[in-house]
Order: sequence, then structure tokens, then C-alpha cells
Amino acid sequence: MKWTFLESGFLSGKQNMILDFTQAETMSIAMRNNLDFTSHFRIYGWDKPTLSLGKNQVISRDIEVNCASLDIPIVRRPTGGRAVLHANELTYCLVMPCDSMDTARNAYREIHTFFLRALESIGVQNLDYAKSTTDFHEHYALQVSSACFSSSARYELICNGKKLMGSAQRVFDGVLLQHGSLPLDQSYLDIVKLLTNDQEEQMSMKQSIISHSTCLSECSGDSCEFSEIAQAISNTWKAMEGNLPL
Repeated sequence: MKWTFLESGFLSGKQNMILDFTQAETMSIAMRNNLDFTSHFRIYGWDKPTLSLGKNQVISRDIEVNCASLDIPIVRRPTGGRAVLHANELTYCLVMPCDSMDTARNAYREIHTFFLRALESIGVQNLDYAKSTTDFHEHYALQVSSACFSSSARYELICNGKKLMGSAQRVFDGVLLQHGSLPLDQSYLDIVKLLTNDQEEQMSMKQSIISHSTCLSECSGDSCEFSEIAQAISNTWKAMEGNLPL
């Protein structure tokens, strides 16, 4: 499988989502017409804090008002999953052919294996994979479930037993589009200020998210810069000769 790797820097939420979905659509068209194509692995940041919602997630009036008052754009991801506040983080997008759900599950596992190798190369310790998936039927009945980092899925990357990366997939027209977020500091926790206006609920939700998730600076014990993590990912990609085992 041919791959293209891109570190595209910091773009707006709208630009990021358009770019990712366009890559998936372009691959789908190429496949239908028996044209050459390459799979894509892109890492990027956000030019300002932005809230993204999963493809089918319902947006509340509170979220709309709170984001507007704090000048935080809202974008809709073409993938599934729950809300993510993209602030100081590194995001990835994977676009590749997908002929079955086994292929999608394998991609989910292998991309987290890749990130584990990249982070271990710069000394991050106590990394592992989530061994099971949250019972989402029960979890989605809770208000805190609106936030992606309130729960884990099997094979997601964890550190010290807590979720470190959140990822979501969508398969359409024989193409897999997968997104993932790696928070570099605790700014992702500010999502609670967008989900509810009740301060007690904010505190409760924040504690719940903290108990289930973590960020890279907590795992490394030091501040983490986007450029440093992007370089580690690029170096790991080169060491694998530009090819993910998918």
C-alpha cells in the first residue's frame, strides 16, 4: 500500500475537516474508476481552540451559546465519536482503503501501536492499550458522555491506565477515514465549560473526565510542544520506511 505522510501545521477547524473529507472522497472516486491513489496519514494542529462534534452527535443550545460567547468555532467531523475541544493538541487523520470491518479494527489497533512507538522514542513511559470497551449504551445515558475523553474503546492508547488518545472512524464507499486527538496539556478539560452552565455539573464532569483520561504533559512529567511530538512522529515514520503495517 502506498502512503503519503503530511505534517500540515495549524489550520482552522473548517479547513482541517474539509481537507480530511476531501482526501477520503478523492480516494473513493479513484477506486471506483480504477485510478492510482495513495493512502494518507496527516498530522496537524488547530489555529485556535475549536469544538468538534461527531457526525451524528446532537448539538445542544447550551453548547452553541457557550461556544459563541467564548469565540470558539464549532465544526462537524465526518467521523463518529463524541465532542472534542481541540486546543493544545496534535491531531491525526488516516485515509485508506477498507474492505471489511476487520480491516478497520486492524487499522484502529495499528495506528495506536505506531503512536506508542513514536512516544516511547522520546521517553514517554507507562503506555499501553485499553483492553476493553466502555459499555456505551449505559455510558451515553450520562451527560458526561458528550465528551470524547470520558470513556475508552479497545486498543486506544492509554497512559498509567488512563485514556491518552481519542479516535473515531467512519467507513464509506470502501474508504476508511479515521481521526484521533492527542492532548498535549490539560486544556482539553475546558470542554466542560461548553457542555453545561451549571458549575456543580461542570465540576462533576471535569472530575469524571480526569478519572478516565490524561494528557501527554502528565505522562511525560514535562511540558510538550507540538513541534517536538510532530518530529517524533516523523522520525518514527521514516524508521518504518514510510509505511504503516496496514
